Amino acid sequence: MIIAEDIDVVRNHIKSWKADGEKIGFVPTMGNLHKGHISLISSLKQAGATKIIASIFVNPTQFSIGEDYTEYPRTFDSDQKKLRKHSIDLLFSPSTEVMYPKNILSELTIKYPEYNNILCGEHRPSHFSGVLCVVNKLFNIINPDIAVFGQKDYQQFILIKGMVRDLCMPIEMFCAPIVRESDGLALSSRNQYLSKQERLIAPKLYESLKEAKISIDNKLKIVDIENNAIDFLSKNNFLVDYFSVRRSKDLKKVDSNQSFNKSIIILTAVKIGRTRLIDNILIS
Repeated sequence: MIIAEDIDVVRNHIKSWKADGEKIGFVPTMGNLHKGHISLISSLKQAGATKIIASIFVNPTQFSIGEDYTEYPRTFDSDQKKLRKHSIDLLFSPSTEVMYPKNILSELTIKYPEYNNILCGEHRPSHFSGVLCVVNKLFNIINPDIAVFGQKDYQQFILIKGMVRDLCMPIEMFCAPIVRESDGLALSSRNQYLSKQERLIAPKLYESLKEAKISIDNKLKIVDIENNAIDFLSKNNFLVDYFSVRRSKDLKKVDSNQSFNKSIIILTAVKIGRTRLIDNILIS
């Protein structure tokens, strides 16, 4: 596995691989890798990628003031060992100075007001602008044929997919299923922030989503489904940012008068203690 911090080094390797007809797959991460990240690598291979590139970069522009940028777990040594074990061809691990020259955080922004300001965007106002900026930079450096993102960050996937389409990037985009613990909790680097008691409660987040799916199958009113879930989560010591039933294609709201023939997604974000958790369920 090649480990590179320099953009030109990365581009030279990729240029050589593409000249040999290789298909470049890319998975961007912030490190602290777990089984969910590894599943993304498997998804790339299944999609036909013949060279796999991963990046590790904790992007400062997607953290708002007061969030956990400085505390975010950085475990590069163990991360690179995991990637090597799973036959990654190149690990791009740039410094902040490489991604944002002269340490001036880029003022370039890509915004989709229709999406940036709802759900997680409503509670983390600058988050998605920072995500789109850094992913755009990474795509321009890596020039992948295929890129994969996890379903847990579904709103992020929809935004990046829109950016790829609107900026005419020739990249195949894939969304890989959520990987869960045996009790249903979605894998996340932030799960390690949970206390023992909070960890016992955390699986109820997935329980609320499953119950909402049953309610949708039974044709209950959307507003009642959402309110029931918020009440359930609140009673279990979660501070609820949102619990929302949306169309999976465009994250538009769904009401009880609309047909359920189209795919929908139930999304939620909560805080328990100092930890923010997100999760969702896709329903066809």
